[in-house]
Amino acid sequence: MLEAAKSPYPSTAFVQPQEPRGVVSLMAFKSQATALNQALGIELPLTPRRITAGDTTYLWSGPNTWLAIGPTVATLEQKTAQLAAFTDQSDGQSLFRIAGPFARAILAKLVPIDLHESVFPPDGAALTLAGHIGIRLWREEDSFVLTCFRGFAGALYHALTEAAAEFEPRG
Repeated sequence: MLEAAKSPYPSTAFVQPQEPRGVVSLMAFKSQATALNQALGIELPLTPRRITAGDTTYLWSGPNTWLAIGPTVATLEQKTAQLAAFTDQSDGQSLFRIAGPFARAILAKLVPIDLHESVFPPDGAALTLAGHIGIRLWREEDSFVLTCFRGFAGALYHALTEAAAEFEPRG
């Protein structure tokens, strides 16, 4: 297994590469979604949104499918082994946070979805594109977080910093 290293990309005023975190996908076995919720002690989202439980973020990824992100997600396999397929994706994902007063304007240059507050509220989530790159996007209070396959991280970082360039402080 590959070892995810610290991001080689520098933070800017609006684009902050995130430290590697545990990332796993969970897909409930047939008729096991309710039991999976019970085993985890939460109600997993049934629509494109995010929930948090303790130090773990759960993102809806499709019918009976979720992405779990956090420092202790590896322990989920023990709780869910008979209820869901568990795939560790920690080494294959890169995360970026877009924050600041121009976050929506920056992302609007890249993503083909409406990020207005009334359409994409806090905890909203989407599977979409940023330019030509497939991403998961979600909103955390006053910022947006994106994850992509690690092989596309350099291209996504470049696209994000280019989209943010006009808003960067001069000096």
